[in-house]
Amino acid sequence: MIKKSIVVFVLLTFALSSISWFLLNGAIKNIMLMWTPGIAALVTAFIFFRSVRDFGWGPGKVKYLAIAFLFPFLTNIITYGILWLLGLGTYTGDWHTTIIFYTVTPLFSIFLGLGEEIGWRGFLVPQLAKLTTFTWVALISGIIWALWHFPMTIMGLYVAETPLWWSLPIFFMGVITFSFILAWLTMKSGSLWPAVILHGIDNYVTQKVFAPLAGGDMISYYVGESGIITLLVMLVFAIIFWMLRDRLPDLRVSKTDKPAG
Repeated sequence: MIKKSIVVFVLLTFALSSISWFLLNGAIKNIMLMWTPGIAALVTAFIFFRSVRDFGWGPGKVKYLAIAFLFPFLTNIITYGILWLLGLGTYTGDWHTTIIFYTVTPLFSIFLGLGEEIGWRGFLVPQLAKLTTFTWVALISGIIWALWHFPMTIMGLYVAETPLWWSLPIFFMGVITFSFILAWLTMKSGSLWPAVILHGIDNYVTQKVFAPLAGGDMISYYVGESGIITLLVMLVFAIIFWMLRDRLPDLRVSKTDKPAG
């Protein structure tokens, strides 16, 4: 039952994403694409388990929410600090000054992140965790997550500033490293909200806050979602979280695979 539900979720996610890509346009298209994993997860859970209660809707401990919120600031400070210290980019000083940018924009980013995370960390990670260890949970969910982004990357919706021979492998590895951190927080907290906040705030901080602060002809090769410095910084943190895997609960179930009530 668990394995079948995972397969159906993945297939449904890719199917809904394809439909959204070809039938919709503009902002509604982007919003729907971000929400297809969540919609697919809710439908799959209802079909197989007749319930959507086991997604980790509760907030969990505040400390994990705080870690999720602060983590993107830490990684970007380190990433851009390395960039500027090595002289690989210039500091533009291009800070946003509107109230909306610091209030509405991050909330909308979290809303988009929620659409994805209901699927990836609300459904996929907990189901995988019933079958295998953290390492495989993070790897499998990360690979599926990365492959889901591939068509959008190829079509230029993501990381269009660099050629595909560079952006695809860097982005692919970056998503997998990020998956280790998100999966760890999800399994440790028992809640999907740390992943939602981390995903949404990371997109906001990386793409909206820090990206305008650096300039240079090769800047997209160093920082951002196709940046090698960003990847290496995230890899270090992914290794740290992986080393802390013994602190996670063992969520594996017996071979008697009974659907949750």
